Amino acid sequence: MELLYTGKTKNVFQLEDGHYLLKFKDDVTGENGVFDPGANTVGLTIDGAGLAGLRLTSYFYSKLNEQGVPTHYVDANFNDATMTVKPATVFGKGLEVICRFKAVGSFLRRYGAYVKEGQDLDSFVEVTIKDDERLDPPISEDALAMLNLLTHEEYAILKQRTIEIAKFVA
Repeated sequence: MELLYTGKTKNVFQLEDGHYLLKFKDDVTGENGVFDPGANTVGLTIDGAGLAGLRLTSYFYSKLNEQGVPTHYVDANFNDATMTVKPATVFGKGLEVICRFKAVGSFLRRYGAYVKEGQDLDSFVEVTIKDDERLDPPISEDALAMLNLLTHEEYAILKQRTIEIAKFVA
């Protein structure tokens, strides 16, 4: 087992069978000891957070698989706080897709002059580039296409599937 990546909340290992092992940590994002899921740095450690995150993740991936939604999930080991996943194709150096139902977190920090905290959002989908140095900047559909990361057609599918999955999870 080879360590490939040390992340904020998980470590990623390459397995001999081609799958990956995600080791969930008790580190959580935030700043100055205050938990903030929208932060881009580890802010504190909470005993049991890794296992809780794994249990929640495993539960929803299992439910999505039962619904016929393709995922990269293989299985989870709660004793070791690990999850095995299939390899997945990364767009560019990595994208994060977020569906928001409320104006909170980083959305509120960016657009707080235009929305009230907790304001309802209608399944707002945003894509960010996974880039810690640049604080995971948002990227538009047009920029994704111009940079050859996603076609407009792929973006439309990504957006629709994201909304469907987010509503299912909600």
